[in-house]
Amino acid sequence: MKTDKTQQYLQQVGERLRGARLLMGITQKQAAEATGMSQSFLSLVERGRKSVCTAQIISLIRYYKVPYEMIFGSEENDYNLSDFPNGCSADISFELLNMLVGNGNSDRLLTGTNNCLKLVIYMIFRTIYRENPKNSDKLFSMDFDDALQRANRVLSAAPDNISSFIQKSRDVKVNGFEIPTEKNPELRAFIAECEFMLRNAKDSSPIEAPD
Repeated sequence: MKTDKTQQYLQQVGERLRGARLLMGITQKQAAEATGMSQSFLSLVERGRKSVCTAQIISLIRYYKVPYEMIFGSEENDYNLSDFPNGCSADISFELLNMLVGNGNSDRLLTGTNNCLKLVIYMIFRTIYRENPKNSDKLFSMDFDDALQRANRVLSAAPDNISSFIQKSRDVKVNGFEIPTEKNPELRAFIAECEFMLRNAKDSSPIEAPD
């Protein structure tokens, strides 16, 4: 019984340390070098296969700059985004989404989801690109305002279209829409970040304009 509890604790701590590292966009190699560990040792710790002393855990927490409660606290208090110095890595959110959609076993759903992501990135790219006076609009075949309006229409209709497709498709495995347990730290952090932005947004942009 004691062995089972020890293994459970190691697994839990490992998952939380891995989630904190990924949340901050830090590679395993960077974390290992910064805290005086070998990458192979840290890998085993994150997988719950190696015991790690409290001092080493604290060293990692300080390097990741996350709250102590994220590793030692209860699940309800792990991911209070207001305590975080930075948000969730975009790569992690893409990974989670592709994993979730991929489990549905539908190429059409995966393509449609990726197309929505491409449109969002396309409009952000155009917006930032056009701020440099040296950049030319000749690169694009569509007028900026026209492209923005069309993108908004597509993205606004996307949730209903995706739901309708899933409900009507015989190929989609709805029961497969689950995130693996080991990805729960990243998932909770991503959800917390997005909902924090939505609750505190003064307008439709996550970036506040200067006074």
